Parts: sequence; structure tokens; C-alpha cells
Amino acid sequence: MCNDAIRIGLAAGVSSLKALSKLAYGELKKYDDVPSYYRLCAISKAAGILAARKKSIRRGFPTKRPYLSKPLLVSCYGFKIRNSSLLVPLGHGCFEPIPLNLHTLKVLSRESVKVRSFTLTERLLSLCVLKEVEQIAVGGLVGVDRNLRNITAGNVERVVCYDVSKIAEIGKNTRCVISSFRRNDVKIRKKLAVKYGRRQNERVKQILNFVSKQIVTEAISNRHAIAFEDIRGIRKLYRKGNGQGRSFRGRMNSWPFAELKRQVEYKATWEGVPVITLSVTETRGTTMDCPRCGERLQVAARRNVEHVRQLWCWKCKRWEDRDIVAVMNISRRGWVRFAQSIQGEAIEAVKGNRMETVILRVDASKPSQKG
Repeated sequence: MCNDAIRIGLAAGVSSLKALSKLAYGELKKYDDVPSYYRLCAISKAAGILAARKKSIRRGFPTKRPYLSKPLLVSCYGFKIRNSSLLVPLGHGCFEPIPLNLHTLKVLSRESVKVRSFTLTERLLSLCVLKEVEQIAVGGLVGVDRNLRNITAGNVERVVCYDVSKIAEIGKNTRCVISSFRRNDVKIRKKLAVKYGRRQNERVKQILNFVSKQIVTEAISNRHAIAFEDIRGIRKLYRKGNGQGRSFRGRMNSWPFAELKRQVEYKATWEGVPVITLSVTETRGTTMDCPRCGERLQVAARRNVEHVRQLWCWKCKRWEDRDIVAVMNISRRGWVRFAQSIQGEAIEAVKGNRMETVILRVDASKPSQKG
């Protein structure tokens, strides 16, 4: 049904849901053995595909004729959850039960969680749920510094460093395995590379799942918001021909900095914890500025192995770990941003506004960064 709706939309040159429904709903009546609400879901799916294709064409990207090759069932009508199973309607009052695992049942047992739709494929069942979340009363902020072999989270009061060197080892082993392929068939090599790449991604996600869960749990218990620094263009810095070796480029290109942020964001949003991303301007110098006095830190001598990741502050007369310095600066600057967002936009005080201090013909200060 979805492919028929796509064909009709391409022939008529429409991509909106309303226009496509008027054209395709009547022709989809030939599927009389399928409940009618499945037609609406198929048309909605087709409208989304056509809209994405139209957007790609407008941006100048080459596109192919869209077509769904794998069987897929999406619906937001008629289903029920009873006896630890999802009952998929088949029509005429008949349902097909699909058992749910314990984790899904535990999530759905909450009163604030409601199931809106489901997506069923040959091997996967996905449930789209809605949860009413109240934002926690924030009393502080925790910064997160992402590195290749460790993830540091904390603020001035407490800092926790998570060792993720296992991720770098997994990436190195995967690259060694893929580079050892000697088959002349390109398709077979590509198929094997996809297999080991998918295995690497699943192992990395499992490690980051533990770290992200700990960060969000700490933020909930201490009523802290979470701040990230904006890392952009990291893949462009380590392209082939930029002067780095293959091993170094491989390590940096397999650095899952975005995956950690994605996991923390959706887990924090689920629990009502605010997450903000600081701009490049706000995070400039977070590693090299002393969080106590603000002076520029000095890099340690490379011959001293003990102080390879240590920075020296000549004013405080002490060594500082660069990861802890970055976390403290990110949390401090993030709290400034978060406090400004709570207070709201700056307003102009003019004569006649009796609720504010009267300052004639003076513009209010404009915020330097928008939240």
C-alpha cells in the first residue's frame, strides 16, 4: 500500500498528506481484506518519504525513485496491550499477539507513559511512547568532557572520570581484522566489513550506555543540569592528506563522541534533566585556562612521564589535570548560560513601564549568546 501511495504521489507531483490522501485513499480500497486505518498509515508513511525526497531535490542532492523493499507495518490505531503482549489487529475482531520483554513491560507500567504507535518488521518491534515529563528544579550544573580514552563529568564540587579505553581497543582490533581481508571479490569484502563494523558499533554502544546512565543518574540525584561542548568538524580535521598517519586517522575517525551525547540527551530528556550545548566561542580555552584564577596554564615537559596530561599554573603554584580543568570550565560557563536562559531575554526599560526602573532612552543590554 505504501508503494502504491508513493507511485500515485510521484505521478501527481504531490507530497503533502492532505493532497496525497485525496488521491490515494480511493485507489487503496482494493486492499479490502486489510483494516481501513492501515491505509491512512501507509499514506502517511508515503507522504513522509515524498517530502524527504522533495527536500533533497531542493537542496541539490541526487535522488532515486523511492521504493520500500522490506515489509513494514506501522499503525497508531486499533492495537491493544494485554496480558504482556501487543495485540496487532488483523480485522474482523481478530488480533495477533506479540509478547513483550520485561524491560518494555517495566517501562509501560508507569502511569505517565502511553503507547502511541508501533512499527513491526520481520525481526523488530518498535513502540512509540509518550511520557509527560516535569523538568527538575535545577540547583547546579555538571559539565561533560569527551576524550578518546576517557570521559570526565563533574563540576567544582565533584569530578568523576570514566575509563573508555576499551572503545579505542575495539576500534583498533576491528580495523586490523578488516585490513586482513584478501578476497578479490569486492562485494564479499564489503559484506564482511559491514558485519564487523556493526559488531563494533554494538559493543561501543553497550559501553557508552553504562557511562551515560551513570552521568544521568548522578545529575538526577544532585539536581544538576548537563552541559556539553560543541564538537564540530572533527572528521574534516583528520581526512586523508591532512598530514596525519593512517593509524592516527583511524583512531580519530572511530571516536564516538556524538553517540555519547545522543544517549545522554534522550535519557536526560526522559527524566526531565535539562541538557545544553555550549558554542565554540563559549568553550574556547576550557582546557588551558585555570578554573581557579583564570590564568593561562603551561604545558608540562614531555620528558616527565608523570605530568604528560598535567598543566602547571604559575599563579596557583600547582599542577592541574587537563580533563578536570576542562570539566570545571565547562560547568562554570554552562551555568552562566543556563542562568541567563532562566532569567529570560533582556528587556528595554522606557518611560511608562512602571514595573521596571525608569531609564530614559537607554537600550537594554543584548545577550551575546542565544540559548
